[in-house]
Amino acid sequence: MKPLIGIIGQVDYSKNRLFLDRTHAEKVARAGGIPAVFNMDVSPEEVLEHVDGILLIEGPDIHPYFYGEDPSSSIKFVDTYRDEFEIKLVKMAVERGIPVFGVCRGMQVINVALGGTLYQDITEIPKAIKHDWELKLIGPTQRVHGVRIKTSSKLYEILKEELDIEGTNEVYIRVNSFHHQAVKRVGEGLKPAAYSIDGLIEAIEGSEDLEGFVMGVQWQPEYLPEMERLYAAFIKAAAEYRARRLELERIEIEAEVREGLITAEASGEEPREEPDGSHHSLETSGSLPDTTQT
Repeated sequence: MKPLIGIIGQVDYSKNRLFLDRTHAEKVARAGGIPAVFNMDVSPEEVLEHVDGILLIEGPDIHPYFYGEDPSSSIKFVDTYRDEFEIKLVKMAVERGIPVFGVCRGMQVINVALGGTLYQDITEIPKAIKHDWELKLIGPTQRVHGVRIKTSSKLYEILKEELDIEGTNEVYIRVNSFHHQAVKRVGEGLKPAAYSIDGLIEAIEGSEDLEGFVMGVQWQPEYLPEMERLYAAFIKAAAEYRARRLELERIEIEAEVREGLITAEASGEEPREEPDGSHHSLETSGSLPDTTQT
């Protein structure tokens, strides 16, 4: 069965509406996953009981409260309910080894959840280039600035077949960019994977100390064809997590059955009669029942 990917939707409180750009769901499906959109009506624990991967998408500014600051005048709009929900979701997912992929705001959520901080506005950075292009004015596919990817990164390993290598230590690509906040201090267990020319961190990923697939990119990969490899890598990791989870569940079921049979034998219970008239006990059955499914 395909892995189930949980996507946390955006909320329009004025219209009581949950929404997302359908391109996210299309990319997940094309890569071999099953997209499922969640709201904050359920708990992060309930989401993680069902999904094999988490996709965090674009949205409002993260309130600076969540990284220990007061809001400056540059903050545009926030959703503190979603902030709290997604931050808790990321922490729990990382602890369980559930793959997490963050896009734009989603990358920032991963960083804050793991103890990092943000620039509340890129104007805080000396000589910063323009990152906050208006999506409605230029469209989502235009590549408006360059990014250099570290060749030692997992991001590079995923994308290298699609990249033009110009040097031994870094590779340049052009990306679509629609953000005014950015990663400042990198969170625990994370490391930078790509930068813009002004030194701004444009991608993060889990270090060797962090279990499982954890990656975030500041651009909008769902609109760049070469970035389908990112979704493929994410879904592959989710499928592997699902396989491990099902195997652990199978082992637990077998252990429970074994314990039940041993308890029944020790208590002297009569063998259980099956519908076909046969009897089942440790004496008449030399192996455990097959708990695998077809």
